[in-house]
Amino acid sequence: MSAQPLAQHIFDVEKRRAARDAVSIRAALHEPGEDGHEILVGNLSPFGFMAISPKAYREGTLVRLDLPLIGEVNARIVWSLSDRIGAEFIRPFDARGYRQLLDSTPHKAQNDED
Repeated sequence: MSAQPLAQHIFDVEKRRAARDAVSIRAALHEPGEDGHEILVGNLSPFGFMAISPKAYREGTLVRLDLPLIGEVNARIVWSLSDRIGAEFIRPFDARGYRQLLDSTPHKAQNDED
């Protein structure tokens, strides 16, 4: 990622609709019609997520994230940098389901290393 896209990414992160919660959730991610693979979700909100993924994705790719207690959620990759991806959900999920998911998973401290 060159300096300009990185600067744009930082600017875009500041414009998020909701703060993200630091989490450590193993989940499955896949493109429709393809086999999934495990990712580690590092932060999450009802509107999107950031994760570490062994597979590279291009910006704009449509994916499905399979979250515990929530099930499959459609998302679009917004950015990709090395082994990290950021995505926004096509349709945010409900607050109650989100709260149940957070209450059932370990939270990562803000300064934890991956």
